[in-house]
Amino acid sequence: MSVTLTFDYVINPVILFVGGVAGVVIGFGLGRGKLARSEAKLRKMEEELLHSHYETLESQHAFAELESHVKNQSIPVIPMKISSNNKETPKEKEKATK
Repeated sequence: MSVTLTFDYVINPVILFVGGVAGVVIGFGLGRGKLARSEAKLRKMEEELLHSHYETLESQHAFAELESHVKNQSIPVIPMKISSNNKETPKEKEKATK
């Protein structure tokens, strides 16, 4: 007596169709969720980039404003030696060096 084990595969087309549709819907939902997360991340990075560009432009504007202010000054540096036509006496020189 020999015993043979055999399995009969019965594929129901309705169950196969429902399984396929469920797989498509689940895959579509997961893909859409992943796409939404990546788009949100992209928007956040774009906002950070725009904010950093704004800060850069703001600092360049402040620098240009400061530069124009310095250029408009008549004497930007106070000289260490003041040349004058009046000759100082030795006592005045001594006071100035102390």
